[in-house]
Amino acid sequence: MLQILTVIAPLFLIIFAAAFLQKFTNVGDDWEKTLNEFILKIGFPILIFSALAKAPFSFTEQSQLIIANSIFILVSFLLAFIVGKLFRLSKQMFATLFICFAFGSVAFLGIPILIQISGPTILPIASLIVAIYLFWMFTVGVGYLDYSITRSKRDVFTNIIKNLFTNPLLIAVILGIIIGGLKITLPSILMKSLEMVTASVTPIVLIVIGLFIGKSKFGKLSDWFPIVLFSILTLMILPAIFYFGAQLFGFPPSHFSSSIIQSAMPLAITPFALADKYKLNKDFIARSIVLSTILSVISLPFWISIL
Repeated sequence: MLQILTVIAPLFLIIFAAAFLQKFTNVGDDWEKTLNEFILKIGFPILIFSALAKAPFSFTEQSQLIIANSIFILVSFLLAFIVGKLFRLSKQMFATLFICFAFGSVAFLGIPILIQISGPTILPIASLIVAIYLFWMFTVGVGYLDYSITRSKRDVFTNIIKNLFTNPLLIAVILGIIIGGLKITLPSILMKSLEMVTASVTPIVLIVIGLFIGKSKFGKLSDWFPIVLFSILTLMILPAIFYFGAQLFGFPPSHFSSSIIQSAMPLAITPFALADKYKLNKDFIARSIVLSTILSVISLPFWISIL
């Protein structure tokens, strides 16, 4: 476990260095916003497209991966629903948990960590897992948020279609799968240009996470109790469900090692960006991102060592 921690330590060193700079030198919100826009609209789409385009894709060969991750995400939605009903949460908190339960940082932190421990050859698998998460998040996840506000099924369907066909990451996935599936060879000069962009993605992503953590306010100690419970649930309990679920269906957990590691990621930044639009609990989301990211320094080496 110590050896694994040493492997992923440089990633967290960059995160916490950026957080330190933001906290004590006030880098400013403009940097975070600009870098975040670059990652979401340029960096990650190019990284995902180039990874999928270079790997021959087959739905038959990847069917187990697609089904397993889809079941996990849908189970996460179901658990959020059960917790919400069990504890009689407010409408705002219910919607917040619903979108946060399965919205781990599979792209921002998951891809860099998988590359760090497995090398660049894992990129097609990591990208496909991200694609599965994005599909369910922007259909069932965001669809429920739309419905909770508008109560109009027509508006929900319209927004789902809009999300699917205007999201740069999903567009990159579709194009990458088409190119890879048809085994089309792109010009080497184009692929080299794309590779130059992808080389910049990981460090920029880590810096953005650090800048977000650095500007977060601590608040009262009592406010952190539900955050601790949520972080333990998402970092340990949910991946354990995936781990033992694989065994239950006769698969060795190592068969889905990349998927289980992705399921153990801390909360992503995306729900925070959705908070204003869907009237979510912004303080809960911000603190959950901070604490789950800090605790993942311990939890991720644990899961990686097991797998």
